[in-house]
Amino acid sequence: MSTLRTLIAGVAVAFLSAALLERWLRARPEAGTPPILYPRIPFIGHIIGLLTEGANYYKITSARCKQPIYTLPMLSSQTYVVTSPHLAHHIQRASSTLLFEPIILPVTQRMVGFSNATVEAFRDQEAKNAKRPAFMDRIHNTLYSLMGPTEIKHQGNVVLEQISHQLNALPDCDRPLFEWCRGLFVEVTTYAFYGPENPFALSPGLVKDYWVWENDLIGVMASPLPQVTNRRAYLAREKVAKTMIEYLEKERYTQASAVIQERIRLHIELGISLEDRGRSEFGMLFGALVNGAITVFWVLNYILSRPGLVKELRAEIERGAFSIDHSTKTASIAYEALRTGCPLLNSVFRESLRFIAPMTSARFVTEDTIVADTYKLRAQSVVQIAGGVMHEDEEVWGSDSREFNPRRFIFTPNGTKTGSENAEKQNVHPAAFRGFGGGTVYCPGRHFAQIEILSFVAVLLMGWDFNPPQGKENIDWDPPKDEKRIPIGVMKPLKDVVVAMKRRKEIQDLTWSLKMT
Repeated sequence: MSTLRTLIAGVAVAFLSAALLERWLRARPEAGTPPILYPRIPFIGHIIGLLTEGANYYKITSARCKQPIYTLPMLSSQTYVVTSPHLAHHIQRASSTLLFEPIILPVTQRMVGFSNATVEAFRDQEAKNAKRPAFMDRIHNTLYSLMGPTEIKHQGNVVLEQISHQLNALPDCDRPLFEWCRGLFVEVTTYAFYGPENPFALSPGLVKDYWVWENDLIGVMASPLPQVTNRRAYLAREKVAKTMIEYLEKERYTQASAVIQERIRLHIELGISLEDRGRSEFGMLFGALVNGAITVFWVLNYILSRPGLVKELRAEIERGAFSIDHSTKTASIAYEALRTGCPLLNSVFRESLRFIAPMTSARFVTEDTIVADTYKLRAQSVVQIAGGVMHEDEEVWGSDSREFNPRRFIFTPNGTKTGSENAEKQNVHPAAFRGFGGGTVYCPGRHFAQIEILSFVAVLLMGWDFNPPQGKENIDWDPPKDEKRIPIGVMKPLKDVVVAMKRRKEIQDLTWSLKMT
């Protein structure tokens, strides 16, 4: 008993000492700085919360601290969490002192395995000292310029031709919808960006390795020894990265898109090694593949689980974007007509993103900064714009903010607040919708993703019926999301949805042709 009492006493003393130490060392409120939300477990409580609750944690803390911006102290650092669209707008405007680069470089290094020398080269301090555009700025500008109207039209036609080819050869059968969407998107997207000799086309088995890595991405990044603690995902990453290095070494990128060829040219110009150029393209795959593949599944889920919405969308697409050439037995859908003439489909796409995209836009505070003439942000801190919190805010979206409303984005791409007779006049603040990020890090590939997703969803609605699989009376729509994962992209379903896909009788003998115009 004496040993047990000693142990209990020791634990009690340890907790008391930790509490006293935390009280002594805890961050002190400073005039003008955002209010502090102290962790319930000293020093590490917020870190534990993020690791265990993931995307949900900012919703939990925001419910405790109902402020437009507040501070989460973590060990010796602090993070400011922004929950107000108005403040998010001001954060995005302070681009000279609130920077994305100091965060993205170390994160990317952990993600793909860059050498320290390559990270230093990417920082391009010499160019910054000479007041010239640094490497990261040039890459950023390249993405935006080469993802403009001309190149987007070309790449759009390439990817739509590939989707048409895949669907025309598709047999009627039961299939897991998420897994199938993801696999098809890898094929058509890597072809559009990296050409016909991309690694996934030459070695289709790599697709499984890629998703093994992606599924444990956070573990690989967080571990000091991922080759030991997260070995399966680590080896999968190395296998795919090796094929990207070989792709560059054999110059298969000469058939790639203009944006990929220019990225590679800039990396060579900077003197990046062949290995790290391959790893950089491996990292590029994350932005090109992951979010689009997951998003198309959720858009289909939210539509197909609502028979009335299916009927409305089919009628809208048939009126505005669908045509049949009986002489060639070809059914066509034009993307530009979907974009401009199908407001309900576009609204469903954005509402789906509002539901599944809890991403946080992060900035590093390089020097003390006053935001909105009100809040002082201290240097060496991190600012997180909590997209998931804003996407559920009733004050922003209305009383049905936690419900799927397919018409929420009918009147404006920013969305409207519901609960008013004049909903079209209740425009939501432009910074409230975080589906594509915001400010200087607005997703450069958003237009390409929209081409893929809207066209793919439209052709499936017009060409196929989705019924319960064999032996089932219903389809289990609306699977739970992986809300407890640290938000690095849109949320995946925790289980798949199995459907019986069968060509619609009225157009089953037609060949599909998706095109831009």
